[in-house]
Amino acid sequence: MAKIVVGIGTSHSPMLALTAEQWPRYAKGDYQHTGLVFPPDGISMSYEEGLAHVPAAIKERPLTNEVFSAQVDACQRGIAEIGRTLREAKPDVTVIISDDQDEWFFEDNMPTFSIFWGDSVPLKPMPRRGNSRDPDVNEAIRLGYGDVAMDVPVASGLGLHMIEYMMEHDFDVAHFKHLHETYGGSVARRYPRADGIDESNVRVTEPHVQGLPHGFAFVVKRLFENEPSPILPVFENTCYPPNQPTPKRSFQFGRAIAGAIESWDVDARVAVVASGGLSHFVVDEELDHMVLKALKERDAETLMSLPRNRLYSAASETQNWVALGGVLQESPLQMELVEYVPVYRTPAGTGGGWAFARWE
Repeated sequence: MAKIVVGIGTSHSPMLALTAEQWPRYAKGDYQHTGLVFPPDGISMSYEEGLAHVPAAIKERPLTNEVFSAQVDACQRGIAEIGRTLREAKPDVTVIISDDQDEWFFEDNMPTFSIFWGDSVPLKPMPRRGNSRDPDVNEAIRLGYGDVAMDVPVASGLGLHMIEYMMEHDFDVAHFKHLHETYGGSVARRYPRADGIDESNVRVTEPHVQGLPHGFAFVVKRLFENEPSPILPVFENTCYPPNQPTPKRSFQFGRAIAGAIESWDVDARVAVVASGGLSHFVVDEELDHMVLKALKERDAETLMSLPRNRLYSAASETQNWVALGGVLQESPLQMELVEYVPVYRTPAGTGGGWAFARWE
């Protein structure tokens, strides 16, 4: 029977591909952002509105190269350490729980949960695109999610078994085996503003060649160093209303993933990775510490009752960690928080809580 031998939780921010000198230049994009979601109420605001909203202690935080250099070093140590742990575990299969952000899923089809179980999945370096970022920042981010084109093997046998197991255990999970040549479409964010739900924040992605989404490609590139064992991509729609799972449902989904792995009649060593989070694009240290403590203590009640208003926008990727908590709830593996680095990159508190953890 299959056995879970290691768990990994990792952030996958573009900032993790950048130097300290590049961080402030990357952060310039925040100043034009119109849909940042600020804790604790989860209200969507422009950067200027948010700047007026945050306390003075955040506005006055030092944003110096010295501070950023120490934080870059901590993040890179975290990535290196959990990557070493994953590779040394020598998993036969790595289940990756992450989300899609305008890559394969748009509003023509946005499943709450989905599993890809084709024989392999292409990892393609991101195309070069023109935008407001500096060219060297763009290039570093692009290559940070995959610099080598490859067909990544997929554990299709486990994928089929997991889908069938889910259907028998009250999860109507979507599935797909085949990919398109190009992907594009639109997604509305629909986050709450003070005057109601914001229906105007719509991102349109023109059709383009798109390989393995970034949350999964990060694991292949940064943790496996481009030499992955077979993976199984498992998707949660954490980011986009109206069909996001609740934290309770994410945790239960993780429990079902564990059941599927443990009932798979194959002698296989399985790693499970949660990719994404924690809080961003506005730092919420209170939420981050709440989640990390609950994971450490196997506090299912807290994980299942996280406040929804603190899980809008990209902070919702925290639910990938919640699902991992469900996977490992009954496991003898013990959590170690390798690094937690709350990075404030502007006076409005934009940035993220970057975290790296392992269960051994």
